[in-house]
Amino acid sequence: MDKINQIIKKVSTCVTFGQPVSSGSVMSQRLSDPRMPIMAYYMSMKMIEEAEHYYHEAWLKKEGLFAITEAWYKDSNVSRKLLKDNLTFEQLKEEFGEEESNAVVLRMTEIIKKSEREDWRPTSKRA
Repeated sequence: MDKINQIIKKVSTCVTFGQPVSSGSVMSQRLSDPRMPIMAYYMSMKMIEEAEHYYHEAWLKKEGLFAITEAWYKDSNVSRKLLKDNLTFEQLKEEFGEEESNAVVLRMTEIIKKSEREDWRPTSKRA
């Protein structure tokens, strides 16, 4: 468990946390779109009901905890609702599933690897 905390802490320095859009166009998000009151970084999704285009999404929060949202995708629009908040990684595994949580760890590891490459620079710091 200590290793996962190190990964979470390290990836938290590599990503930009924002407020996920709770509804609106996936292609062109607007500031006026309703937002959830959490600062988070998108990690993964799991299909719950294919016919309804209903998913659960995992988000990493700035504090190193996780949130799970319910998401309904229709055409290029999405509606989101906060399902679970302030989850530890162990709680995420229970709620989101072990396989899906392992995919979150893999994604975090890839983000860290990418950030450590010499040619990688955040777009905001490019000259």
